[in-house]
Amino acid sequence: MTGPPPADGGAARPPRTIDIGNDIRGEREMDQPQRREQRPPAFVLAGSFLVVCRSPAYLDELARRGLKILLITPAGARDEALARAADPAHPAAGIHDFAFVDGDPGRDNSFLPGAVAAALRWREEYDIVGACAVGETQVEPVGLLADALGVPGPGLRASRACRSKYLQRWYLPEYSPAVVVVPPGERDRVDVALLAYPVVFKPAGRHSSSGVESVDGPARLRELLAGHPAYETVLVEEKVAGQEFSVESLVQGGRIVFASVTRKDTTDTHAPTFVELSHTVPGDRPDHAETLLTANANALDTLGFRDGVAHAEWRIGAGGRPVLMEVAARPPGDGLCVLYELATGASLERQIIRIALGEPVTYPAPTRFSRQVYLEHNPGILRDVAVDGFGIAPAWVGERGLWPHLEPAPPKAPPTLRAVLVHQDRGARLGELHSSEDRAVSFLIDAPTVDGLDALEAEVRAAITVDTGPESLPEASVTHVLVGYSPVMLGKLDGLLPVGSVLVLEEPDVIEARGLAGLSDRHACVAALLPAPTQDEAHPERLVRAVPRPPQVRAVVPVVEYGVVTAAALAEEWGLPGAGVKAAQLLRDKGLLRAALTGTGTLQPDWAPATGPETVAAFRAAHGGEAVLKPAGRQASLGVQLLGPDDDVTAAWAHTTTADEPTLRARHREPARYLVEQRLHGPEVSVEAVVHEGVAGFLNITAKTVRDSRHPVETGHTVPAPLPEDTEAELRRSLVRLAQSIGFRSGILHSEWLLAGPDARPHLIECAGRMPGGGITVLIDEAYGTDILSCLLRVLEGRGPVEPRPALKGAAVRFLTPPPGRVARVSGAELAREAEGVHAVHLGVEPGALVRPVTSSWERAGFVIATAAEGPDAARRLAERAAALIDIATEPEAGPHPVPGEEG
Repeated sequence: MTGPPPADGGAARPPRTIDIGNDIRGEREMDQPQRREQRPPAFVLAGSFLVVCRSPAYLDELARRGLKILLITPAGARDEALARAADPAHPAAGIHDFAFVDGDPGRDNSFLPGAVAAALRWREEYDIVGACAVGETQVEPVGLLADALGVPGPGLRASRACRSKYLQRWYLPEYSPAVVVVPPGERDRVDVALLAYPVVFKPAGRHSSSGVESVDGPARLRELLAGHPAYETVLVEEKVAGQEFSVESLVQGGRIVFASVTRKDTTDTHAPTFVELSHTVPGDRPDHAETLLTANANALDTLGFRDGVAHAEWRIGAGGRPVLMEVAARPPGDGLCVLYELATGASLERQIIRIALGEPVTYPAPTRFSRQVYLEHNPGILRDVAVDGFGIAPAWVGERGLWPHLEPAPPKAPPTLRAVLVHQDRGARLGELHSSEDRAVSFLIDAPTVDGLDALEAEVRAAITVDTGPESLPEASVTHVLVGYSPVMLGKLDGLLPVGSVLVLEEPDVIEARGLAGLSDRHACVAALLPAPTQDEAHPERLVRAVPRPPQVRAVVPVVEYGVVTAAALAEEWGLPGAGVKAAQLLRDKGLLRAALTGTGTLQPDWAPATGPETVAAFRAAHGGEAVLKPAGRQASLGVQLLGPDDDVTAAWAHTTTADEPTLRARHREPARYLVEQRLHGPEVSVEAVVHEGVAGFLNITAKTVRDSRHPVETGHTVPAPLPEDTEAELRRSLVRLAQSIGFRSGILHSEWLLAGPDARPHLIECAGRMPGGGITVLIDEAYGTDILSCLLRVLEGRGPVEPRPALKGAAVRFLTPPPGRVARVSGAELAREAEGVHAVHLGVEPGALVRPVTSSWERAGFVIATAAEGPDAARRLAERAAALIDIATEPEAGPHPVPGEEG
């Protein structure tokens, strides 16, 4: 937009400026005082230049009225403000005069002298018909100016108290938490040992959650008191742990003409900070609305709030008591004004200007729900932000850019993603969230119902990827990059690789869920743990962009099932051996693999995509009343079910489609895919092969035992599988054919086969492009006298193939599967460890632990591994005998699933 034309009708001129705090550098001499009726009408806005301009509704409304816009803003914005004002296409072109004022939010009234100095000049030049503060630091100066000029304003008490958190505690004790006010110079007088923790440390004059921190004990409180500027007043308050809300109020003549509750979520649920992460308009907790609106009205009445907009933040404490966190006499921050317009269809900013001009105001009730969500991020360098599947590109507004204008939708319009905003510049350093200014990415959504809003939020969260890279890596020492975390693999690598030679890449969600911070302290080989989008299979290039290539890197190792595709992409980009992206993508989708192998000679069960219970029932009916239902992209038998003619297909569908691994999988948005397959009968085996440049070298066949239940979870493995020579030879040929058909280049293939039909021919069940789980690697190493991990590193480093070798002895594992319930006692483990041939005993439960029904590998309670020089059958018998010595007694009880462990 452009500003209003000059009063004399001549050419536009640059805005005049007043600099307060250093020198006054006016570009012309002071005008002589004019008679009021000769002065042009003007309006004083005050606040951050960036906030005023990023959504220029205030400027548009004032320009539409032909008013001169006078802006009081902090001096740090001078250069940018003048440059933007000189651009006719920028909203700032409508600003007639600037006053750049110095101040410090931590010092009481520090912005006031500059604002008064500007107003003294403007009072002689303009007929000031209104004033409004749109930023926190200018609330008190504008309140005083409005009072002196006789224009509408919050009132002196409200203007002063709303800028001082300790005055709010003074005026509003019935709504305040217990508090200790610590004035400048009295830090040493606070007896921190007598306080009831946790407490909240809160600077009295700041905003945007700056400096606010939850404190659990005296040591940290002493540190904070000593570390803040000596001139700053701080509050030490009782911590109120309830849900946070805000109440936005339009007040005219001391009467609230509109008020609405906004629900907020903040970082204090999982961190010591209080940075806001979401706003929902109107608040979706109607049980608290009346309590909050009543308390808010009483508080504003006590403060003598006259004219303007109030933004009060509340929590619902113990017993449903409303507790005031703080109250501001200015418009709400972040995108709340946008949210109100999306929810009501009407501009909130326009009504704020009308109040400041003394015009009658009405504002409609919300007819739609809207929400802004700020995403938490990995600290590092911001490389990119991507949105998958919504047909919308992120708006890189940065700290200084303009927000896109969003038109409100009809009340019943479907849930809609309105915008994705990137609030930092590409290449910016993203740190921990300590204040609102640290946030990087947000999105705005709206919907006719709360349920629709919640569902859309989950979809959008999963669709957005924030790529951050490290500021620096210990690049000189890194030779191996692991995509995914495995404590078993890292434990072995500690003995295989030099100190500080491994870089581990893992999803932020997984790092948090599994408590992986400090990984380099636990494993000598680890140089660093880098949060990265390792599981974004739809966009593996995002991992490639996020991770700089260490100059000495020799191998990229796929560690977990969900990192196979991105590991292949990273190896391909860096010119290192790997599976190949196409092969990796086929291995990660059972349906794609089935389709790719059709017509290649690989035997498979009949199959079809499953889209709902109806398709499963129809397939089962066409295949003799039996079927297998499985997810297309999971592991460890998760969600896999064997269905007979009497099984409830609807219940089976619900189980399979909700099966998940929240501590192992990140929330990347991907279409859910399921298969229904012909149920074959016969013994199950797996084939593990080390492949070098498409050629299978070392190869092992594992015999499996599987639970005779609806959930085909493996209960034991034996290496090498005792099979007829012709069956073994056909399995080897089948594996070679599979690898060639999908174009697998280098790595390990772990394929599972069923020996079905009258000739017991191998039919492919599924195949993975990573190390096998379930103890198979230990069995291979014991049986063949090798180190399968070293074999994998050999081919991934490009050092040549791993040749076949004969087995030297047999090895077997048997898993412990006690009845479901609460563990009452565990006995016999020591006897098992001392039994003949036993190599290892592991217990995953102890008394008090909850054992769930075994529906996937994660519910197994432990294992026994045994070896025998006589061969695999002898090893199997020894493992079974030792496992039978262990008694895990349970008592029936329902409860949540245990946390998954290593992959199977």
